[in-house]
Amino acid sequence: MKPTKILVAGRDAEILSLVETRLKVRKYEVFLATHSDEAVRLAEKMRFDLVLISTSMDEVGHMDLCLKVKQVSANFSVPVILIAHQEELRHLVLSPERGFDDFLLEPFDAFALQLRVELNLLRARERLQANPLTNLPGTFACEENIKRRVERGEPFSVCYLDIDHFKSFNDRYGFERGDAVIKHTARILNRCLARVEALKDSFVGHIGGDDFIVALDSDRESDFAHLCLHEFDRIMPTYYDETDRKRRSLFVKNRSGVPCSFPLMSISIAAVCNKPIRYSNLAQIARVAAEVKEYLKTQPGSHYLRDRRTEQLKTLEEISVVLETEKISENESKPFGQHLLEAGLITEEELIQAVGRHVETGERLGQVLIRMNLVATNDIGQCLAEKMGVEYVSLKNHEPDEALFDLIPWTFVKRHQAVPIALESGALVLAMVDPLNQKAIGEMKEMCALPIKPRLALENEFDEFLEKQPTFEPDESF
Repeated sequence: MKPTKILVAGRDAEILSLVETRLKVRKYEVFLATHSDEAVRLAEKMRFDLVLISTSMDEVGHMDLCLKVKQVSANFSVPVILIAHQEELRHLVLSPERGFDDFLLEPFDAFALQLRVELNLLRARERLQANPLTNLPGTFACEENIKRRVERGEPFSVCYLDIDHFKSFNDRYGFERGDAVIKHTARILNRCLARVEALKDSFVGHIGGDDFIVALDSDRESDFAHLCLHEFDRIMPTYYDETDRKRRSLFVKNRSGVPCSFPLMSISIAAVCNKPIRYSNLAQIARVAAEVKEYLKTQPGSHYLRDRRTEQLKTLEEISVVLETEKISENESKPFGQHLLEAGLITEEELIQAVGRHVETGERLGQVLIRMNLVATNDIGQCLAEKMGVEYVSLKNHEPDEALFDLIPWTFVKRHQAVPIALESGALVLAMVDPLNQKAIGEMKEMCALPIKPRLALENEFDEFLEKQPTFEPDESF
């Protein structure tokens, strides 16, 4: 790390010696100037992190030395502390052209000097790191906030928030509307913190682009995250044109010039809590959050998930929050594992064991149960179909009818996890991972101009079906 460079300009040898000694003790690299011309020459040669100037210094070409130093482009944003006497204070405050950012009144002690220097250096770093679009603190401030929380030994959570499909939106509508989305997202975060009464002890940072970070009390994490999901999904469709909004998708050309379909923007919230693991810095937390976010990115729509791989799950009450992420659909009130438990297909002990494996690997709970040989694929399909009020169809050995894919293209098959399997009484039968998704059904009904008959398909069978299709090409090729 480069040493912090500080320029000190003054005529009083005693003051200069005191300042130099105290700053060098703090490991700062100090440069002294006893004449204004000398101070300007030093400012022109290098960029300083901080400048202290005594009012005893002469003007330079009829210009105040503070302004002259800042006139040098490399030091334009560098904070300047003016060392002044008490009787000069009124004149300094009323001066129309004051080039200083702070002042230190003589006589001063070592503590006052240290306080003013460190506060101004901190403010300068935060100002430099602040995102110019949202004015939210950047990476440096995020690291400092987490460092303070770690040092205090308090329980806290860190939420990493990432806007999904923002690039396609930005490509379609341009940077101006994209910037509006970013700024509105920042407002949503602060508003949600206020609504869950967590604003006072929280921190909101903008890492860059469409990535945000929120540090807050662990007890408020879940309420905040769920409210964010709701508010984001409620507000963001209004940024789309009516045609795209009704279709619930937009078309953007990839690098090859081929139009590709993308869903509307959603948000992923990956949370990491320092219980039971005591993380020591932001980098450790970021690595864990990245793994959680990678899993969330595989799920359509907006989602929130806390990393629980180190937690020992022993009772149904302890896994209730985890089960919430495994609901059959966004319209379903009961988690997937609860359906299987009530149907008698698994025991409480087996469910707890499977959920533990689920949070360790990120695999869907149903897939985990099948891999553990606790239930058969057909049993899961029949159980879920009964609860959802639809028929279950297996895609395990299904051979696609290419004629049906003239009605529903492969890009829509992937995005909606829906496979056209038959025409039945003038309606298109779709095997869907989420057959209760009315938005997807409405979109595909509009596309093929036919009534839709949804059927349930299991996600693992859908994935295996896609892997077998040589005609399938991913649409996000850029």
